[in-house]
Amino acid sequence: MGTTKAPVLQALRRYGYQSQSYNVLLNDKSYFFSTRGVDGVIAYVVKAKTALTAGDPVCDPDDIPAFVDEFREFCRGKRWKCCLQAITERCEDAIGPLGFGSIKIGEEPIFDLRRLSWAGSKFRDLRKDIRSAKKLGLSVVEYRPLDTRRPDLDQQMEQLSQDWMKLKGSGEFSFLIGEPNLSDPGERKYFLALSGDEVEAFIVCTPIYARHGIYFDLMRRKEESVKGTAQLLITEAFRLLSEQGYDMATLGTAPLANEHVDDPDQSRLIELILEFGFNYLGYFHRNKPLYQFKEQFGPTSWEARYLAYWPPRLTPTVLYALLKAYDPSGVSGKLRRQAVSLWDYIKGLRELPRDLARRLVDR
Repeated sequence: MGTTKAPVLQALRRYGYQSQSYNVLLNDKSYFFSTRGVDGVIAYVVKAKTALTAGDPVCDPDDIPAFVDEFREFCRGKRWKCCLQAITERCEDAIGPLGFGSIKIGEEPIFDLRRLSWAGSKFRDLRKDIRSAKKLGLSVVEYRPLDTRRPDLDQQMEQLSQDWMKLKGSGEFSFLIGEPNLSDPGERKYFLALSGDEVEAFIVCTPIYARHGIYFDLMRRKEESVKGTAQLLITEAFRLLSEQGYDMATLGTAPLANEHVDDPDQSRLIELILEFGFNYLGYFHRNKPLYQFKEQFGPTSWEARYLAYWPPRLTPTVLYALLKAYDPSGVSGKLRRQAVSLWDYIKGLRELPRDLARRLVDR
């Protein structure tokens, strides 16, 4: 690890709380360090003159308001908009007095690994899928490439990733989404679903240091995978992590599905963004909605995730910057047209009350 990233990793080990925080180490990030005495780091990318932070500031919770305010001043000096993407409720509450606008963008399932149980009628279908996979000979193991390198497994995992990219029609997403990175595993964990010595699917996990937890960053599986593969892989990974002493795990944020919504107007806005914008990123999830898929494992709780922005007005530029951050290889003209089309659609919605339409575009 380079000298630039060494202090970032040190800050993560002290304060990394947001589930995707380990991904601030990816090479697309720039780093902001305080000149006013705050211990920590803010990782960000700049797209369309908009600075997007990669989740929460990595610092002591009490320092979040001051650190964000300092970063906002830095952005003002560069004439950038300032946005905080996928931040936790803890962060959103802390920056509230600073005048940022914010919208709830999703819910994240949290699993208490100390209380794992899939007993009862609620999990009947889940247990059935797991039994089906086991009967067909699937097993789950943790692969530790830093301890014992298996070139045959590496090759199969790389091939699964390449096949997935062909199916998706673009490269790996970035920003807050990781990558297998078998050449430099770092502190990632790998769980494989095997049929004999053949890799049917795998999961890459990253640490959430401040919560003694694990984030299930990405999963790759064969297009024609054995029924129950994902269910067996995830539940067995949970079990192994619990045995290793981890406290919690998360499968990552699911877009709002009107399940835990306090503000129907805001939910409607997110629905529109998903329809015209973020579905560009997630069109390949063809089998079932993300929320429904994650709910089947029985989360202990769901935690809100937010997009916060300054100036406090959501604009097409912000939407375009988000799309561009997650898919840098996307065609700029296409992405820009999507963002503008979304905004025109929102403003022209006749079925929305006039007051709601005004709030969506002028908040």
